[in-house]
Amino acid sequence: MMQIIRKIGDYKTLYRDDRSGIAWIVDNTTGLGYSVHPNIDSSGSVAGMKALGYWGRSDRTVRSHGWIYNIDILAYDSKNELEKLLADSECKCAACIERRGF
Repeated sequence: MMQIIRKIGDYKTLYRDDRSGIAWIVDNTTGLGYSVHPNIDSSGSVAGMKALGYWGRSDRTVRSHGWIYNIDILAYDSKNELEKLLADSECKCAACIERRGF
């Protein structure tokens, strides 16, 4: 289930899936969503992503709010403050918790 964690500024909202721990930020001025894990639409093919070599064969995936996330790949721009916030502290998926050493 998706939970609103807090507002970030006037038009940005931080969400987290309480089941998977995936966190993302929605920018309501542009309609963009920010995450630190590559994802595909839930109608996409994880097997296809792995077969094409985009995702590793042993990479873990989780479903959340209409997307499938590859939690074993961390992909973000450290100069983007929203993505940095997610990577440093807000994403609570199994891979991010392991990466942070908790």
